[in-house]
Amino acid sequence: TMKYIISIIGKFKNNDENLITQKYLKRIKNIKLNQYEIKVSNLEKRLEEEGLKLINSTPKNGKLILLDEQGENLSSTELAELISKWRDNNISSINFAIGGAFGNGRLIKTSADKIVALGKLTWPHQMVKMMVAEQIYRIETILEGHPYHK
Repeated sequence: TMKYIISIIGKFKNNDENLITQKYLKRIKNIKLNQYEIKVSNLEKRLEEEGLKLINSTPKNGKLILLDEQGENLSSTELAELISKWRDNNISSINFAIGGAFGNGRLIKTSADKIVALGKLTWPHQMVKMMVAEQIYRIETILEGHPYHK
């Protein structure tokens, strides 16, 4: 089965969004959550450090999907099709990377296998994490032909 990873830059907060995130994570067979806090004041250095953390949290035979406002707007079905295609090509894991408050640097943008937007709106990273967890669950149901997605 496909292994999913959500890697996120920012402080872990135990809040309402996190409860909803956990609800979806419990429904997904194979998922891991990485949370990194980078404390570098120089912005360029900080974005590079954050990028490296997200890149290095992607396994060797894995794909990196970067969440970014400038990314492509895909439907859930299109994202599921992409993941299905990767799975058929023996990709064993997918890392959904969520950058920090200052956005994503050039390093991670050039390293990502796919850059995806959750629309053009800006969201707090806690909510992005929650929405990504829900989308992974939704993708799994689409791939299994489960009625949840309808």
